[in-house]
Amino acid sequence: MPTAQPEATTPAGTFEGLPLYKGRTAPENLLTQTQLTAQRLRLADGQKPRAYVRVSRPRGGGPVALYRPDEAVAMRPLSPRQQAAITARRTCTVCTTVGTTVLPERRGPWLPGPGRVCTNCDRALEEQHRRTCRRCGTEFQQSDSVTGGQCEACTERVRQAEAVARRLALRHCPGCQMQTATREEIAAADPLDVALDYPVTCHRCRTAEQERQTEARRQEERDRWDELGPVRRWARQVLAAPHQFAILDTETTGLAPDAKIVEISITDGAGRTLLDTLVNPQAVIPEDALGIHGITDDMVRDAPIFGQVLPRITQALSGRRVIIYNRAYDTGRLVYELDRHHRATTPTLPGISLPSEEYHPAAVAWMDAQEWDQCAMEAYAVHVGEWSPYFDGWKWQPLGGGHRALGDCRTVVRRLSEIAEAPDPL
Repeated sequence: MPTAQPEATTPAGTFEGLPLYKGRTAPENLLTQTQLTAQRLRLADGQKPRAYVRVSRPRGGGPVALYRPDEAVAMRPLSPRQQAAITARRTCTVCTTVGTTVLPERRGPWLPGPGRVCTNCDRALEEQHRRTCRRCGTEFQQSDSVTGGQCEACTERVRQAEAVARRLALRHCPGCQMQTATREEIAAADPLDVALDYPVTCHRCRTAEQERQTEARRQEERDRWDELGPVRRWARQVLAAPHQFAILDTETTGLAPDAKIVEISITDGAGRTLLDTLVNPQAVIPEDALGIHGITDDMVRDAPIFGQVLPRITQALSGRRVIIYNRAYDTGRLVYELDRHHRATTPTLPGISLPSEEYHPAAVAWMDAQEWDQCAMEAYAVHVGEWSPYFDGWKWQPLGGGHRALGDCRTVVRRLSEIAEAPDPL
């Protein structure tokens, strides 16, 4: 067979006045600086390049200079320690073969450990790893005999073991592993019930968990007692003297600034009714508001207007501290209705017109005459203790009273009882 002939060493051009060669066409008696170093040679002082070669490099760059080895200077001989270090960097840790170049450090689950491994060993061990079951260590001829690192036999054994473990777990307390159900009970139960009701926690573990949760709750309450303590004392004060307090709630035509009252109820601190009446808003009740409280236009058609109910409201609140669940909202509806009433019935001084952005003085005077107590919603939020990172405060909780005024008033009483009856953590 004829041997391949080297390409002609004819320059492809010039660079800086010297011959420029392509790729591997440079003369054999000219070497790059890297090739000189591999032969333990270094450039002599003032040594000039004899030619250039154009090679492709990852980071680009111009042609590489070529030098004559006979003009270079021999490097100092390597010490035994340096020679050993170079040899170690060229030695495969698997087959111990010493190569001519530095081997890369490789890592992989198929290797005995991180280290310098030749390409042949790396590929062979990786292929062997794919064909070997990692559980039983059996090496197969085909890599498709191993799925997910396990052979079919090991996969089936694991499946059976997991099934046994699941059956045992369903019959034992997850906390102490004491048996809390029999095999027959689980077999007779509906599969959905098994998924929801098993495993059963034993009485001792349930009691311990309840005690742990109670103590965690008590510690959390101790940490914020500066806020929680006044709320507890306030709720107990209301329940101790309910005749001194009034609880007020309204239902309206919506949440807009001009929303009108369609129902108003007032009870004392024990939930006894002081006032409960529908109110004719003299406007159509929107569908979205109707969907919340269920009060229709027909229900309020013959009801008194707010001005007719106002004396009864004043009488019910007289001498009482007024508690409202969402105080800001309901007081806003009250002052709006008062302003609307007095603008229609109580004119200001002759020649003076009241700006639309100001409330009627009589409305402001009525609001100032009431003794508004703290907002029950904010107090209940402190009691529940659910922090809102978004609002950077205690999360407001829904009242859950059914969105009728009298029912909401009595639900406020239940929330106050819940606050007052909670045991103190100190």
